[in-house]
Formats: sequence, structure tokens, C-alpha cells
Amino acid sequence: MIRLSKKQIERVIRDRAAITTNVFLTDHARKRMKERRITLAMVYEVLRKGNLPREPELNLQLGTLECRMERYVEGRDIAVMVGLDLGAEGLPIITVMNM
Repeated sequence: MIRLSKKQIERVIRDRAAITTNVFLTDHARKRMKERRITLAMVYEVLRKGNLPREPELNLQLGTLECRMERYVEGRDIAVMVGLDLGAEGLPIITVMNM
């Protein structure tokens, strides 16, 4: 497993999110977005401009890093949980929440 700093992981997430086709939502994330009235535009802003205040956690089952990107967007604090696989170009969104 490649060891990256939080700043490097932020950069990977921001770079991948810059290409919208890299970002895909799980069914769970879609449901939470609807429930919490969080738009796709808000999710993209968090991914492209947010920060990673917490240490990513390794998901041994999936071999991914679970990263929580956060940002103040449209008057709300939003968090987007990403399942980052450094060996793939995609950026799966696990869940979306208000903080």
C-alpha cells in the first residue's frame, strides 16, 4: 500500500473530482443526498475544494481508504465520504452528510 500524506490524498481526490465521469454515487449516497437535501453540485464543490480534516481509514475488506472531505457550502457544513482506491481512477461516494 502506498503511503500518502493527507495533503497528497486531498490532491488525488480533487484531481479525480475535476473530471465528473470519475465520480459515481452509491445508492446509499443518493438516498442520503435526497433525504438531506444535498445537491450534486454541492457534492462536487466539497470534493473539489474541501479539505480532509480527519485521517483516512483503511477498509481492509475493500482495500480502499475511506476519506471524509468537508466544506462549508451554501450556508451548510457538508461532509462527503469517499472510498478511495489508489489503483483506480474512479471516485466512489459512500455517503453524504450534514455536519
